[in-house]
Amino acid sequence: MFFLFGFGEVFSADFVRLKNGQVVRGKIILEDEEKVLVAENDDYVRYVDKDNVAQVSYEKGKQNTGASTLDKKTAPQKVSDVPQGHVETGPPNMYGPSAGSSNGNGAEDTSIEVIHEVVTDFIWRGLSFSGEIANRRDNESYRAMTFVPSYQPTVTFNTPLKGFQVQFWGNFQLTERNDRDNDGRFQMYPGGAGPGYAGQGSAGSLSPFSAPSPDTLNSACPYDTQTNFLAGNPTTGSTCGGDVPGFKKEQNGMKRSDGLFYAFYYNFEKTSWGTFTAGIWFYNTFQKSAAYTSPALGGFNSAAAQGVAGANNPSTQITRLAWQEYFFFWKLPFLQYVNPTISFYTQFSQENAGLMAGKNYLSLTMGHEFFEGSFFRILPQVNIGYAMSNNIVDNRYGIQDITSTLTFFFGKFFFKAADVYRPNLYMYDTDNYYGATGGYVNSTSKDSKIVDPGKVNGPANQLVLDFINTSTTIPDQLRQSVRESYLLQKIPSHLVWFSIGFSQNF
Repeated sequence: MFFLFGFGEVFSADFVRLKNGQVVRGKIILEDEEKVLVAENDDYVRYVDKDNVAQVSYEKGKQNTGASTLDKKTAPQKVSDVPQGHVETGPPNMYGPSAGSSNGNGAEDTSIEVIHEVVTDFIWRGLSFSGEIANRRDNESYRAMTFVPSYQPTVTFNTPLKGFQVQFWGNFQLTERNDRDNDGRFQMYPGGAGPGYAGQGSAGSLSPFSAPSPDTLNSACPYDTQTNFLAGNPTTGSTCGGDVPGFKKEQNGMKRSDGLFYAFYYNFEKTSWGTFTAGIWFYNTFQKSAAYTSPALGGFNSAAAQGVAGANNPSTQITRLAWQEYFFFWKLPFLQYVNPTISFYTQFSQENAGLMAGKNYLSLTMGHEFFEGSFFRILPQVNIGYAMSNNIVDNRYGIQDITSTLTFFFGKFFFKAADVYRPNLYMYDTDNYYGATGGYVNSTSKDSKIVDPGKVNGPANQLVLDFINTSTTIPDQLRQSVRESYLLQKIPSHLVWFSIGFSQNF
């Protein structure tokens, strides 16, 4: 029956490579999930069991419908076959969950694509979700690069429904996961007011600090208890009412950066207008803490706005518990050398204690892979993101980030370097992003400065701050300016991070 094909000669350009290394050459006339039929000449068609196949190659591309030309366990050979993370560093990915995947391009295929990646910092759209938390935890100034590694796996399911993909993307911190006492205060609860070091606030102290009003919950107990201990009387203060103050661990462990994205994508058929993808994703953090969800500090707490330590709630950071976005990708049909893609994301969820801090994010991503199809490949990319706030907290508009990445591929392994430029620091100059570090906030949101975590805690800082708060030589109208000249630092305009990883197909 196979003589009806009438090839007339041996076609040696098509070939099937078996798992034992043998190569069968000829014209491939049929391939499906079970077998490959290869016409070696006019008189003979070889049957090859698909379980024994390592690779199927067509001279002019696959003509018939059927299973994928590569065995699903074979490593992808070009970057478009590897599920690449978005240049922003995190989902959604550049052209959908796995750029150029077989399912997204229309072939009927069910597979699982996995990326294992370890990054030096969790940065997304110019926002640092790990490094800046680590800076506050370790009482360090904000800087361009913070080494706080995390494991970021991406698992993409190419479903039997043509064009539909499901993706999971997670962040799991690898170091400094547990909570620690970083303010050094003898206090009633984490973040509460209290002496910062032995002897602070006692008679004759170089730092005659007293419990601030309106923080009446522990206005006297920790100070009275410390006085008793220093006097050789290890008992709690008379105002404690049975409560026991101590050195409390703040809720600052890096485990609080752990989270998971759930994404659903639909890739439309390619048209003369380009390629379109639409979908929705959800994000949830794993370590939730209602005590660390802050209101709009300063706007509702005049004492905190004046930099009075302990006057605000016990938050030292803004915790985003959960949010979700609709998104739309448009891979443009022109300038295909740089693969321009426009993406639009609109957030409609609540965060920051239900203050409806939603935003819209519009981005343009471009990139080109050099040495495509080779073992060694280079992929430079750039993403320009414009944020449009849609909330009652901080309605700010502007370019949020210009993120550039350079990825080197070695087969299925890769190494990536990234620079995140934040050209408009006004977008970040808000305590709704950084939180009230140590209870102090920045009184202005237009100076591109924020409270320096390295200037808040510790005996040396307490001596300076207590002197400013109590000195009779500083006029009251200048006290806030003097305090901020000591507390504030410039917001970093560049963030740098690196990653290493590898991909798998199943």
